[in-house]
Amino acid sequence: MVERWRSVVLLLGTAWRVDRRGCLVALVEPLANVLGLLAGLWLSLLTTGVLDRDPRLIALSVAGLVVGVTASWWVDLSTSERRQVLADRVAHAFDVEVARLCAHLPGLDQHEDPVVRDKVELLRQRQGALGRGVVAMAMVAKSLLGAVTVLVLLVVVHPVLIALVLLALPAVEVARRQQRHRAAAEEVSAAPGRLARHLRGLAHDRDAGMEIRVFGVAGEVRRRTAEAWRVHRAPLDRAETRAALLAGVRDTCYAVGVIGAVGLVLWRVLRGQAPAGDVVLVVYLAAQVQTAVVWPVVSLSALGGTLRSAARVQWLREYADAATRPGVTTAPTRLTDGIVLDRVSFRYPGSGQWVLRDVSLTIGAGSVLAVVGENGAGKTTLVKLLAGLYLPTEGRILVDGVDLATLDPDSWRSRLAAAFQDFARPELTAARAVGIGDLPALDDTGRIADAMTRADATGAVPDPGVQLGTRWHGVDLSTGQWQRLALARALMRRHTLLRFLDEPTASLDPESEHALFERFTAAAAEGRDRGMVTVLVSHRFSTVRTADHIIVLADAGVREQGTHAELIAAQSLYADLYLSQARSYQPTR
Repeated sequence: MVERWRSVVLLLGTAWRVDRRGCLVALVEPLANVLGLLAGLWLSLLTTGVLDRDPRLIALSVAGLVVGVTASWWVDLSTSERRQVLADRVAHAFDVEVARLCAHLPGLDQHEDPVVRDKVELLRQRQGALGRGVVAMAMVAKSLLGAVTVLVLLVVVHPVLIALVLLALPAVEVARRQQRHRAAAEEVSAAPGRLARHLRGLAHDRDAGMEIRVFGVAGEVRRRTAEAWRVHRAPLDRAETRAALLAGVRDTCYAVGVIGAVGLVLWRVLRGQAPAGDVVLVVYLAAQVQTAVVWPVVSLSALGGTLRSAARVQWLREYADAATRPGVTTAPTRLTDGIVLDRVSFRYPGSGQWVLRDVSLTIGAGSVLAVVGENGAGKTTLVKLLAGLYLPTEGRILVDGVDLATLDPDSWRSRLAAAFQDFARPELTAARAVGIGDLPALDDTGRIADAMTRADATGAVPDPGVQLGTRWHGVDLSTGQWQRLALARALMRRHTLLRFLDEPTASLDPESEHALFERFTAAAAEGRDRGMVTVLVSHRFSTVRTADHIIVLADAGVREQGTHAELIAAQSLYADLYLSQARSYQPTR
């Protein structure tokens, strides 16, 4: 109950903040609805006046009917557009907040933790419901006032007619059951729904489309997509079927009551115990009672879905607050000792498997560290830990003797630059796609041109002003061209302490890779005076041999470490992998 009230306060507060006039308009609707419901009373008086030939009663009833119906019609007509504006503004406000909360989470849980992903996915699916939250509350008030009005009119005709309301009360329990079924179905269907949307997206993705056609798996993709949608829809369809069956029982019970009520009033009129107009009123109210009782339940049910979505926003707020790291120490502007991993272990949320286990490592200030290993050895995970995207499950990472967990995340990341293996493809102009690597220099054409030159990206994208991405009718680059822009982004910041190059040239040919690594080595030398560390992750051993220190990851730990010469002399895993790869580049006879 407390959670529901918190959700109500969140919805009302957000609506009032973004559209006060719309909120006031929403308050008028319930009052206008009461005027419309009084039409039955005016019709009853009009019937009695006509039969009794009472001109005053006729005039009064006609005036009341015209005023009430006109007012109700005018309010509905004039507020319908305003309701939509209010809903759109509230939905946009929540959309912005959810994006802000997700973007400011210090780690990657919302992308890699299935529980968090499902919560966020449900929020995305119910964005419209959040926008309609205040409108739903107005509908609840409207329906409740309507129910009270109908109840009073029934008592005026005959107190026994309250039984109609009692017969309609099972609708409350029906609605509760419907709500429970729908809520459970939404939770169960979230994961298969996410899979279905992913598979559907493959059909529209250019890169995936090539493989789908080459390997002839279009039919399989369609089959799996259809199956995922079936699994997604199955619990929702079952919930709707149960809701329909329960609604049928509810309506049947009410129909019996309506027949009895009309019969009672007709019997009283024939005996002269009630005016003829009561027959008209009870027939009118008979149609309204079900609406008066059901609509509060239906509107409360709809509001319940909105409150669940608002509760998820509350949950995301609290999750973001809990995920906020307490680090208050500002990151240093230079490294003197370097970075130390002190018995670091890590496993991803929800997984029992260690990706890294009891890793101890010293990365000297101003050094170039190369990380090699087979796929799945934990190379990218190590990069994520050093970047502070995750905290170690066990152990600690020390930056000049200070625990990384105590550093302010934003401060630490302002000292980082990175070219990740899975790089972003921002659909901006080419210059801005590079410039976002250092936001203060976003419009510094000189800095951007220098970064593109050092990343050898000027040949890939000759015009920095060209719009990228097909969504904006721009140029669609090859994977290698996108990677060069990612490398240029990584070279934008001038005063970094830690630069990551995670498979930075995987989409480039060996000659281009060699030339780029020479530039990276030069850039690393430029940063030695402030102790900048360069972490290079690569599967091509020829590119890591010049590193100051090389570590080989295997079996969730550091299998070997040393210089290239030391590791070759040891004639162990590194030497085997290096020589095996070298032989693969030799021409065959």
